[in-house]
Amino acid sequence: MNDKIHTSDIDNQGYGEGHVQSVSGMRGAFADGLTLIRVILTPVVMAIIIMGWPELNAALLATFLLIIAALTDIWDDIIGGSERSAARQFGWFDDIADIVLIIGTLIALLYVVWQNGVLGWAFTVPALLIIGREITVGLLKGYEFSKYGWPTTKWGWLKNTLTIFAVCTLLSSPWLTAWIDMQRIDDGNIVEIFNTTSPHVWITGQCLLWIAAIISVFTGIAILKGVSPEHDKAA
Repeated sequence: MNDKIHTSDIDNQGYGEGHVQSVSGMRGAFADGLTLIRVILTPVVMAIIIMGWPELNAALLATFLLIIAALTDIWDDIIGGSERSAARQFGWFDDIADIVLIIGTLIALLYVVWQNGVLGWAFTVPALLIIGREITVGLLKGYEFSKYGWPTTKWGWLKNTLTIFAVCTLLSSPWLTAWIDMQRIDDGNIVEIFNTTSPHVWITGQCLLWIAAIISVFTGIAILKGVSPEHDKAA
């Protein structure tokens, strides 16, 4: 955003080029700070999941923090520009922070679901595909991306959006399911609902994760085939 500020417009108001650079630098620093918050929130969310999920309060808190972390990805772009913005000294770390957040949350969820003895292939396979894709691309292309920036297209945006939405849905399933079941209660089905928890929220999250995983695999293959990130061909 701040890259579009014109020096001549500022000069006409009595400000000089130094002021423009100062404003730009402040915005960039604030945007980088939001990226850092996302990184810091990742182990917090993981700890809450491992120690308390699927207990309702822990699930609610973890969901809230994950949403805040995801929103910082939007705010840092609005405030400081994209990760390639000249105003941002650590813009290259933006996409890495996204990957750390997603991988960390999925690993914590996999661990807790496994600990509770209910880990199934419908969740395990797409989660491992996404984790494996991000780690593989990061290891093989990480240095190149640190120089040119991570490629961004409509498919990359869709993959990231679906992945975070899927993880939020899975993470929120304990309290969201409880809320939905409360709305379904009447005099005729109270015992049935009390004894059987609805699986619809968890299943919805798994379906979204599968879609995100399929897109992740295809875009990951495109990147590993040698598509140059500076030309924004895959994400």
